[in-house]
Amino acid sequence: MVLAVGCASTSAPEITSEQIKELDAIVNSKSFEFKARWARPLVTSSLNSVANAGLLPQGSTINNIDLVGNNNYLRMNGDSVVAYFPYFGERQLGGTAYLGSNNAIEFEGVPGNMKINKNEKGYMVAFDIKHKTETFQVNAQLFPNKKSNININSTHRFPISYIGNFEKTEEQLH
Repeated sequence: MVLAVGCASTSAPEITSEQIKELDAIVNSKSFEFKARWARPLVTSSLNSVANAGLLPQGSTINNIDLVGNNNYLRMNGDSVVAYFPYFGERQLGGTAYLGSNNAIEFEGVPGNMKINKNEKGYMVAFDIKHKTETFQVNAQLFPNKKSNININSTHRFPISYIGNFEKTEEQLH
């Protein structure tokens, strides 16, 4: 008996020169807004307990949380950024860290150590920014098809990533 198996190519869609030019223009303008579709927290035993209790949003898994219906964004306008993301994961500080906070990742202002580098996939935008007593390291990969991955490391929380899309904007940060 002979078994024949066919293989099909699953290559990524081709990026056009127009998409690359548009991405260059958006990054050079420093005026865009990212909206996440998925949150990807670091999976820990505590987060596993939350998932086992059935407390994740419908359509979500422990490492891929559906954000449809959740307000979230990262906006860049010139040298300033403002962001609001729901946070799923563990905080590393106890006590008063939760008082007066909705536990989302929030920041606004002029970031430090801003780096924007073009690479073979698109652009990497990296910066540090502080909100109250917490400091965030943000790394965003922007692709020519307007998809993006944002990784956020914090001094107070376990890391989390967000997957979504971005677009050029002329709006103010607020």
